[in-house]
This record gives sequence, structure tokens and C-alpha cells, in this order.
Amino acid sequence: MSAGVTSEMVATSSSTSPAASKRKPAARKPAGRKTASRFRKYAGGEDSEELAAAASSGTPTQANGDANTGGITAALAGLAAADGQTVVQVPVLQTVPHPFNDPDRSKPQAGDPKWDELVNGARANGIKVPGLLVTREGFLAQRPDLADALGDDAEYVVIYGHRRRAAAIAAGLATIPAVIDDAVMDDHGDLDAMTLENLGRQDLSEIAEAQMFARYSELGMGQRAIAEKLGVDQATVSRRLSLLLLAPEVQAAIAEDAIRSAEGAALAGALPYGPARSWQKKPDPAQSTDVRRSEQLAAFTLIADRGMSPTRAAERVLTERKSREQASAAGLDIVDPRERFGVSFHEYRLFDVSDIDLASTKVVGAIDPGQGTLVYYGVDKPARADDDADELAAKREAEAGAAAAKARREAGKKLAASVPSREKLVTFLIDQYAYGISALATSKEGWRLAQAFVGLEGLDPAEFRVSVENGDEKRRSEIAWACAVAGYELAAADSSREWGRSDLAYLDLLSERAGYKPTAWEEARLDAARRALSLAD
Repeated sequence: MSAGVTSEMVATSSSTSPAASKRKPAARKPAGRKTASRFRKYAGGEDSEELAAAASSGTPTQANGDANTGGITAALAGLAAADGQTVVQVPVLQTVPHPFNDPDRSKPQAGDPKWDELVNGARANGIKVPGLLVTREGFLAQRPDLADALGDDAEYVVIYGHRRRAAAIAAGLATIPAVIDDAVMDDHGDLDAMTLENLGRQDLSEIAEAQMFARYSELGMGQRAIAEKLGVDQATVSRRLSLLLLAPEVQAAIAEDAIRSAEGAALAGALPYGPARSWQKKPDPAQSTDVRRSEQLAAFTLIADRGMSPTRAAERVLTERKSREQASAAGLDIVDPRERFGVSFHEYRLFDVSDIDLASTKVVGAIDPGQGTLVYYGVDKPARADDDADELAAKREAEAGAAAAKARREAGKKLAASVPSREKLVTFLIDQYAYGISALATSKEGWRLAQAFVGLEGLDPAEFRVSVENGDEKRRSEIAWACAVAGYELAAADSSREWGRSDLAYLDLLSERAGYKPTAWEEARLDAARRALSLAD
């Protein structure tokens, strides 16, 4: 009998097993070490059933179908005996989950039909598939730093069978069948064994997967070696590890599908938070600070609430940080312009501060809500100019508007090339109808501008339309998006109208997808649009 077997444990005897049945193999199997693969039969699920079926091929099942003397248990007991191991009954309350295991695997899972089936089966027939345990002493000999995680009452640590253990407790069973073999601890075999078990699960969370990869990294393995060992893509390993550089709140949001894991990984790449990790080629000196945590959470809010891309959100947050540093260096107070000046705050905005002493008490700063840039307000409302000055100002206004339109159209080419997903494209098209600019997108001028955005200015307009009609879905989506961008631009370039929601959305898209920086003229228009919308609300 293996180490750790006590007089309280009763060996489970068996000599028969069911006929073999074919099953589809698990989707992913880690390459595994010899130590880990030797214990694969205790992983549960299809692994155990396949091995039991192979071992029992041609052996008749006992007529009574007793869960403890026939079927899978019997076949696995036979396999264990062939390896010099013994299946024994272990008091379930003397066992403890492995500290590396996903905690959710050791908790009741109310509402999960598979969990209910497992518990009901345990209550009716006991646990069929033996688990794999190691003694407390064997575990701590290899991992002494985890002593506190075991508690005082644990005599055995679960390697395989966390869900079965939880089901046994829920079903009120006193014991569970298990093999006790400390050899699995050799050469980090416990980690291999649990990884083998967990990677086949459909419900494995991305954070739990990341933690498994991280443990291999902490053993000195590179990402490529981890990927090859576990049979996954290196890109998957890299993305998952990035998730561990997120604040707990962001990790929770990923688990709840508030943002996608790809967005979380990109955010972690731009604004990593947490202690330096072994897989980071060049840790960010600021990543373990409270300031970085606040920055990451601020960027997360922009992603979740405003739909910003992670790159743009991180850029927006870092721009605000630099703006605040700039204001501090200049001795400039940062204010909320609405609170300071009231609903007419835009009338105090200063767009040309080249001749103004920023340290003057007559100037204050604010953070632009869209870009994060530092903007300026005069404490006193600027005086109204005379007629000659008005004429000069109007000329400059027209020139500034034309220059801004030219810059936007250049950026529009890049925006048109960044085609959103089908779902988001439909949302943008619906919004254009709501904004009243959809007719511009499909007007003659809209089609002409869309042609320019996709680099087909030389093509006859009629031929261009025919090529779109005959194109596949991808091509039609590309042109639909180019027309949508054209609609936004034609509306923004219309000097007879004030800017509104469509223009705010358009400038956001240009900033996020094309890296566009609004001009001072555009900032003034955006400022006025926000004010008008706030009054309307």
C-alpha cells in the first residue's frame, strides 16, 4: 500500500469492468512529463473512461453494476494494481485542494446541470473514478513555502479529483476513492498533472489558464517552451499571461464579459499593473504603483463605458497625466470649467495662449474630456472684438476650418481602412440614421469621397458602384464603412451647421482608429457641441 494509507482506509477490490466504448478524445492534451502521464487515468472525464475502456476490453461487466465493484472503478483499480498502486477510501475531510488549483473547482456550482448530475450520482453510487492524492509530508517536501495554504487538518493534498471531492462533500459522503502516491511530486509533476486535467475543461477561465502558464514561467520556462509542452499556441500563452498584469477589478470584468480578454491583454500591454513578472522582457518601473493602478482603471472605464480601443484609452490616460504634470510645472490650477464658469463656460475658452503668461492668476487649466489634453480658460470673459477684428476673425475661422477638413480627410483614409466588425458596423449605420446624416453617406458626393478613401479615385463612378454590388460580403462591408466615414466627414465639413452628436462620434473614431489629433479650431467646435448637448439634456 502506498505512503499515507491508514487503518481508516479500506482497499477497493475489483476484478471486472465494462466493455470498451469509443469516445472523442479531449481537444487539447499537454505533452506532459512521464511522471504526469503515468497518473493520467485519475484525471476523470474522458481520459479515465478511455483508459478504463482500453484496460477492460473484452472483460464482461458485473451484472449488478455496483459502482464500487465494477465498471470504471474496477477497470481503474486494475490499472492501478498494474502500476503497483492501490485504490483506497480516504476520509474526505482529511483532504485539501491543491493551492494551485482554480478555487472554483472546489466549490459547489449551483445551477450547473453537470454539477447536479455529479452530486446526484455520488449520492446514489458514490464516486466512481478514484482521485490522486499526495501526503501532506510528501507535498511539503517539494513545496515547503505552501504550508500555510494547507491548513492544520489536512493530511492529503488533491492532485486529480477536485470536482469529485467537492461533489462528495456536497453529497454527504464520508470517504472518496483515491490513489496516494507522492511520486507525482517529483520534478513538479503535480503541476503537470493538474494542467493536464484543467486544459481539457471547457469552463476553464482565462485567468485560471493564465495562472497555470505563469507557474511554468516561474520555473524558468519561456513562452515557446510552455506552448510546446502544453500543446497551445504561443500567442495564446502570451495573451493569457498579460491578463495577470491587470488589476483585480479588470480581471473580474473579463470574467463577467464586460470587456473581451483581447482588450484586457492589450490594456495590460499598454499600462501593466502589478509586480514585475518573470515573463516580462522589460518591466515598467511604474507598474507596481498606486498611480498605475488608477491609470489602468481609468483606461478600463473608457473601454467599457465609451467603447474606446485599449490603445486609445491608454493614450488618453497618459495624455491626461502629462497634461497635469505640464500644468503643475507652469503653476496652473486645474478646474472643472462647468463648475467654475457655469453653463456658458465655453465662452471663457482660450485657444491661442502663445502671448499669455500661464502663471498669471487670470488663466486656469482644464483637462479636455475627449483627448486628455490641457486646455486653457481665462478667468475673465474675453472682450468682444470690433468690426474689423470680427472680419479678420471670420477669415481666420474659414482658413482654420478648411485646414481642419483637409487634415480630417487624410485621416479619413486610415479610418476607412479600419473596418469594424459586422456588429459594430451595423451600429454605426443605425447611428447615422439617428443623426440624420445617412443620406450624405449614400449621396453622389458621399460615393465620390468613399472612392477616394479606398484609393479608387480613378475608377469610373458607375464601375465602382457595380464592383461593389458584385463584391462579396467582405467587400460590401468595406465600402459601406467607407461611405459611412464619408457621411461623417461631409456633415462635419458643412459650415452652415453647428456640430453635434455625429461630429463628436466622428472625431472620437478618428482619434481612436486613426490616431488623429483635433486642431484648436475643431476643439472649439467640439467644446460648443458638448455644451449644447449638456443644456439639451
